[in-house]
Amino acid sequence: MVKWQSGPMTFLKMGVNRFRRKCRFLIWIMFIFLVPYLYIQLTFPVRYIFKHSNINGACIIPRPDPFDPSILKFVWDPKPLVCDSTPSILYTDNTRTVQFNQSALKLLHVSESRVLCQYRQLIRSSDDVSITFTEYVDFTPPLQMETDFFHITCREIEKGMIFDRLMSGVNAASVKRTLDVKDESPDQLSVLMFGLDSVSRSAAIRKMPKTLQYLTQDLSTYDFKGYMKVGENTLPNLVPLLTGLRVWTNEVPIKNYLTDTFDQLPFLWRNFSDRGYATLFAEDMPNFGTFTYFAGGFNKQPTDHYFRPFWLGVNELEKVKSKLSPVFLYLENKNLNVQKSSSLCYKDRAKHLVQIDYLKQFIAAYKGKRKFMFSFLAELSHEYPNLLANGDDDFLEFFKWLKDGGHLENSVLIFFSDHGARIDEIRNTFVGRIEVRMPLMQIYIPEHLKSKYRSLNDSLALNTERLSVPFDVHQMIIDVVSKNFETPSKSYMEGRVRGHSLFQPLPTERSCRDAWIPENYCACYTSSPVNISNTAIGHVLGKQLVKDLNNMLSSHPKCAQLSLHKVQDLQQVSHGLKLSDTENTGISFFQFFEPEKAKKRYDVSVVTVPGNGIFEATYLVESESRMKLLGNIIRVNRYGEQPCISDKQMRPLCYCNK
Repeated sequence: MVKWQSGPMTFLKMGVNRFRRKCRFLIWIMFIFLVPYLYIQLTFPVRYIFKHSNINGACIIPRPDPFDPSILKFVWDPKPLVCDSTPSILYTDNTRTVQFNQSALKLLHVSESRVLCQYRQLIRSSDDVSITFTEYVDFTPPLQMETDFFHITCREIEKGMIFDRLMSGVNAASVKRTLDVKDESPDQLSVLMFGLDSVSRSAAIRKMPKTLQYLTQDLSTYDFKGYMKVGENTLPNLVPLLTGLRVWTNEVPIKNYLTDTFDQLPFLWRNFSDRGYATLFAEDMPNFGTFTYFAGGFNKQPTDHYFRPFWLGVNELEKVKSKLSPVFLYLENKNLNVQKSSSLCYKDRAKHLVQIDYLKQFIAAYKGKRKFMFSFLAELSHEYPNLLANGDDDFLEFFKWLKDGGHLENSVLIFFSDHGARIDEIRNTFVGRIEVRMPLMQIYIPEHLKSKYRSLNDSLALNTERLSVPFDVHQMIIDVVSKNFETPSKSYMEGRVRGHSLFQPLPTERSCRDAWIPENYCACYTSSPVNISNTAIGHVLGKQLVKDLNNMLSSHPKCAQLSLHKVQDLQQVSHGLKLSDTENTGISFFQFFEPEKAKKRYDVSVVTVPGNGIFEATYLVESESRMKLLGNIIRVNRYGEQPCISDKQMRPLCYCNK
C-alpha cells in the first residue's frame, strides 16, 4: 500500500488545473458573447445616406414592388414564437379583479386552499426613469386591484413558488381629472392610434397579409400609398404626428434633448383631455422609448393611463434576461432558438400581446366614453423586419375584437408606422431605399360619418394616391377632436402651409418641399423631358408600347392591329436620390460594396393608327432589349364609338376592325 503524500508539486498541479478550468470558462464566455458581437459588427449593413436632388419638383408617387426579386433574398418566414408553457393560475378580468384560473389549477394539481398569494403595487415616481414597488400585502383571490400595475407572487404550501408576475388592469376611478370623461357620439369621435416601429407599407404587405386584408376589405380602411416620413428615426416622425412641430428646430422649446423634458410640447392628448376624453400612451422597449432614448422623457405623467412603468417594472424583475435579450433576439432572427422561451415573450405571453391586453382593458373600461389612445410597439419589428410576421394573427384578432365589440362605431382608427426598415440589409437595395421612406398608414372612418359628410370619403380616397406626411394626419386628428368635418383645416408655419387635413384633397402638384420633407427623406420621383429627335430610346419604347398594346388586345379579334404613328412625348422619370455619405461609425465588411443602383424609368406617350389613339405608359429600362411595363397602358384621348367590345378594361384600348 502506497501512502499518498501531498507536496509542492501536487499543489502546483492543482493550481494549474484550476487555472486551466478558469481559462476554459473564460473562452466559453468569449465564444458565447464576443463572437456574436464581432459577427454583428463585421456584418452590420452599411447605412447609406441619400439626398434628393429635386425636392421642388412635383411628386410622382413611387410604386415599389413588395416582392421585387432584388429583396426576396432578405425575406423569410420566422418560426412561431414559443413562450413559457407553465400554466398561469391567475388572470385579471375587465374590472381589474384578480381571479383564479381553475383550468390551470387542475393542470398543476393544485388546490386553491393551499395557495398563498401576495401583491404589491407598482407606482411611477416623479420622472420617466424611476418606479417604486410598495410593501407586499397578503391576499386571497378574487380581489379588485386599486392601481393599473401590480406584482403578484403565489406559493403552494409544499411545491413552493408557482406564480410570479407583473400584471395590469385599467382603473378609471383612480385618475384625478379637472374634467369628467364624457360620452362619445357620432360627431364627437374617439381616436385609437395603433403604431408599429420600422414598418414600411411594403413590409406590411409581405408580413401582415391577414391583417391588411381584414382592414381593407372588412373595415374599408384608406391605404395611403404616398405617405412619407419627414425624419430619419422615430422621434422626428412621431413628434410631427403628435404635435405638428419639428424637433431640433426653434419650433420646439427644448435646448438640451438629453436632459430637458417634453412636458411643454402641445401633444394631441392635451387637446383631447380638454374636451373630456380619457387618454392613454403605451410603448414597449423602455430603454429605447421615443421620448427617453438619449432624451429627457416626461416629468409629469403625460396621459391618464401610461404603460411605461409596467415595462420598467418587467426590466427590474428580470434584470439579467432584459440585458441579454438583444443577443438572444439576434440568434432568433437566425432561427437559432437557444432558450425555452422567446426573448419576445413575457412569461407565457408574447410582449406585444401583453400591451394589447392593456389596450383592451382601457377600451373596455371606457366603453361608450370619449377616448384617445396612442400605442406604439417597437421590439417586434424594430431590429428584424421578418419577425413582424409573428404579430399578424394577433393584430388581426385585435382589430376584429374592436369591430365585433362595437368599439369602432364612433371611433377613428389609425394603423401606422414611423418609417421603414432602417438597419436591415434590405436598405442597401434600391427598393429598400424607397421603402424606408414610405411607412405604413391605414385609416378607418365610421360609415355613418362618411354618409353624413360625403366629401370626407371622396377626399380620403383621393389622398391615398397623393403625397401625404405626418403633419397632414396631425391636422386631420385636430379636425376630429374639433368636430370640424365640413370645413377641414390647414396649419401654417413660416408663412406657408405646413399640414393639410386629410379631410380635404391634397394638392396634386405637391413637392417634397411643399410637404416639409427634407432632401434626405424624399422618395418622390420627378420627370424631365427627353428630346425625342436626339435619342433612339423614344422610338424603341414607342414600338414596345404598341407591341404590348396589341398583345393585350389579341384575345379580342374584333379589335384592329395597331401601328405606331409617332412618339408624342418622352419623359425620363428620376428617383432623384444621390449617395452623399454613410451613417456607420464601426467597421463592416459591407462598406466595401457599392449600393445597388436604380434602373431607368420612362413615361412615353404615343399616337397609334388606325384611330389616332393617344396612349401613355411607364417602362423600366435595363437595356433596349429588356424593358418592363409598370402598371397599365392608359388611353388619354376620347375614343367615342371606336371600340366594339364590352370588356370594361380593354374597351378604351380597342379600335373596331372595319
